[in-house]
Amino acid sequence: MRRLGPSIFVCALALASGCQAQEWRLGGVAGYGISKSLTLTNPSGSASTGFKGGAALGALVGHDLYDHLGGEFRYLYRFSDMKLSSGGTEVTFSGLSHAVHYDLLIFARDRGLAMRPYVAAGGGVKLYRGTGKEAAYQPLNKFAILTKTQQVTGLLSLGGGLQFKLGSRVFLQAEFRDYLTPVPKQVIAPVGGAKLGGWVHDFVPLLGLSFGF
Repeated sequence: MRRLGPSIFVCALALASGCQAQEWRLGGVAGYGISKSLTLTNPSGSASTGFKGGAALGALVGHDLYDHLGGEFRYLYRFSDMKLSSGGTEVTFSGLSHAVHYDLLIFARDRGLAMRPYVAAGGGVKLYRGTGKEAAYQPLNKFAILTKTQQVTGLLSLGGGLQFKLGSRVFLQAEFRDYLTPVPKQVIAPVGGAKLGGWVHDFVPLLGLSFGF
């Protein structure tokens, strides 16, 4: 018992030192998303569909694991109106999305330096939601229907950027992300045998401000 007390103290001290070595950050991000268009095809022709550009706002909780490795939990809200066009006719439908993901950040420079380039990769889930007003007739309905429904898909997050240390506990991030998901075919619903496949690429440049604790 006499040896156990000092051993517990040493272990607790080591654990506390390890926790102090990890710097945590809490902050927010803002940017603008631009999605790559998708192609719908059926025997009568083809149409272009996807999501319009829109503002993106979110929050992050980040932590440094080692000098060159960190991680971030993120939430991102994106204004994601849907679109469908063919032959000079375009249909739009209000929408939004919520993304939740975790990324690993690999830094090119040591922790504590004023500027640190990094690449990021991770995954999570994304909720697409149509919020527009449905009508009995929707133009271009021989290709697809833009629906007032919602769908959860898997999410892959890829990108990179620069982290700037503005003060002892203030950080600025400038980055570019590609958020990839399977096409949400319940929200953009193909009809009449139309084929719609591939991935949605949402390209989002972001600025982030966070505070260490």
